[in-house]
Amino acid sequence: MKLISCPECENQILERMGTICPKCGHTVGYFNESEKRPKYGKFFALSVFLPFLSFLIIIISSINKISFIFGVIFFLYVAYKSCPYLHKELFITKFEGIFFWGVWILVNSLLLSMIYNVLNKLALV
Repeated sequence: MKLISCPECENQILERMGTICPKCGHTVGYFNESEKRPKYGKFFALSVFLPFLSFLIIIISSINKISFIFGVIFFLYVAYKSCPYLHKELFITKFEGIFFWGVWILVNSLLLSMIYNVLNKLALV
């Protein structure tokens, strides 16, 4: 097991999450690194809120062909930026990686099927 120094008293403790320092009582938490938490929050927002915004933009822009093309371009940009492969250094556990890949695949496949149906409706395919 890897040892780290306690941020409060500099005592050597295990790196595992949930380890309590016997000297001062500090608990090793999920986000002990201060720079990782904002990046994780940004990635979570990219994964959850922007696909919903893409969904709304595609529905609203399906009125005509030109606005629909801009909606599809926005979807492709959001799908690229929210890809878990670009943010793989943020995942602490393997479960997180599998979870975010599953969410990304599910959301983007549903949006792609909606785009395909709108393309058929607008007679672009």
